[in-house]
Amino acid sequence: MGTIIFWIIVVIAGYAVLRKFKLIPKLIKVGWADPSKRRHNIDENSIVQEWSQLLLGMGGKGEELLKSIAQKIQELKLSGVTLSRKEATLGRSNATLGDRRHEFVSAMLDRYPDYEFWVGAIDRTGQLKVSWYLTVELPGRVTGTLKAINKASRETLPLPRVLNTLRLLPRTHGKMIAQKINEKLAGKPVPIRVAPDEMTLDDKEEFGSFMTVMHQAVLDSVEGMMNSLNLDFSKVDKHTEGFINLS
Repeated sequence: MGTIIFWIIVVIAGYAVLRKFKLIPKLIKVGWADPSKRRHNIDENSIVQEWSQLLLGMGGKGEELLKSIAQKIQELKLSGVTLSRKEATLGRSNATLGDRRHEFVSAMLDRYPDYEFWVGAIDRTGQLKVSWYLTVELPGRVTGTLKAINKASRETLPLPRVLNTLRLLPRTHGKMIAQKINEKLAGKPVPIRVAPDEMTLDDKEEFGSFMTVMHQAVLDSVEGMMNSLNLDFSKVDKHTEGFINLS
């Protein structure tokens, strides 16, 4: 088994080196020729944090609000944050009824590439529904099932610290190997991917700070627009739902 794993790593590393110098073509073409035409979907199963509010008397102000939010985020001059405008559908795709695409402001923290912050402002029944969603790429069905079983076994039968550390070694080394391969393919440093339940305290503090700033930028923009329209911002619920406590 060890010999097989060794040769698999050698083959993958060799392919990465050859691709870096463009000596061989890509085995699989990933993505779209034109990124702007890619169809994005905000699936409810991928949402790990969210906030929403129906703002009465603000119908038709969605685009103006999104521009204000994007501007406030830009003014913060945050390092390692990628900001963009994207169209996306909400919920699972429905080929029969057709998907409605909406405009969103997207923000991503470069150190956590699997997480994406989406802000939307959509007219609903003549009013404005302002929402933001934090989504994360989910593992495949098999991987997810194995992680769930592994998590359940840990909760049922706690392991001594030494054994628990040994149990984590294969996963840690696997991530390190994957990171090195991704760096070869990308030609630049690539962060190790981390799932919400794998975040360390340091991860949660850094990502929590990013989310707090994003949430405050949305609230500041909402407050500014409501004040200009003589609407009562104090009635807006500022609490969010998800795995991170925002302050």
